[in-house]
Amino acid sequence: MWYSLSDAQYAKQTPITAIDIDSRVIAYGDGFFTTMAVVAGQINWLSYHLDRIDESAQALQLNLTNADLDAASLESFNLESPNHTIRAYFNRQLANFAKTLNHGMLKLIVCRRNQPIKGYGFCNSEFDAFIKLMSTDKPLSPQANQVIIQPPATAICLTQQIACLPKPLAGLKLLNAQDKVMASHELWQHQTQNAQMIDGLVQDVMGHWVEGTFCNVFYQLNHENMWYTPPISRSGVKGVMRQVLLAKFAQSDRGHEERYLTSEDLANITSLFFCNAVRGILPIQALRLPNGQSKALDLAPIYAQKLT
Repeated sequence: MWYSLSDAQYAKQTPITAIDIDSRVIAYGDGFFTTMAVVAGQINWLSYHLDRIDESAQALQLNLTNADLDAASLESFNLESPNHTIRAYFNRQLANFAKTLNHGMLKLIVCRRNQPIKGYGFCNSEFDAFIKLMSTDKPLSPQANQVIIQPPATAICLTQQIACLPKPLAGLKLLNAQDKVMASHELWQHQTQNAQMIDGLVQDVMGHWVEGTFCNVFYQLNHENMWYTPPISRSGVKGVMRQVLLAKFAQSDRGHEERYLTSEDLANITSLFFCNAVRGILPIQALRLPNGQSKALDLAPIYAQKLT
């Protein structure tokens, strides 16, 4: 069910059942989203999701109004410190819904409100926020903030490319993602023939392999004890689990580096996994290359280095 964080109905947690067809979220995809796993009433990696919300709101020039603060009982916060206030606002709202959900997923959509001017432009920073509750009978992980490793699967190098974006939009999880829609459709076509295929590796329009259709990617070359992940400076999404793993690598002094993945590198990949905040780590045991050949990959480095 969907709920509005911007509506007085929120206080009663009354589900919303309709959306304005003239909304900017429909017309332009003007906003961002994040999807969170909830275990025992606690949001996994909450601080990283709040980082994403902070960064996205700042990049899209979105801010709270006094009415938003009143509805959330945050009257003491100062609108002149927007990042701190937005973080506190969503921290409180999301925590309330997580307790209600207990086990499952929360999907948050933040979009710019309709404007008093015509067209694409905007003249104020007001936004609406909607949250969807998706419950599960069992927790998604044994305990909160635990990196889980899924069973091994296969993947494919897709032909559909994704866009490059200017700063500060690069790396954001934007609602306007038609390139991801098309890449996901291509992946689905392959999955109808191979149920073991979990994701597809996609290039940006500059020709670098960046990420999966719903995950970031880490890889090793030539059996070197070094984990690489493509930079997210011009394309792709700066995923929450990617940030979690980079922080863990840094804390444990594991070899890691941001490095572009080129087509010439594909034949030298020896280990690879996808990751996201809900699914955790998705080890890949075989990757179908652009020439149609399937390359077997080593799973041992994923387990041996105790990435969790």
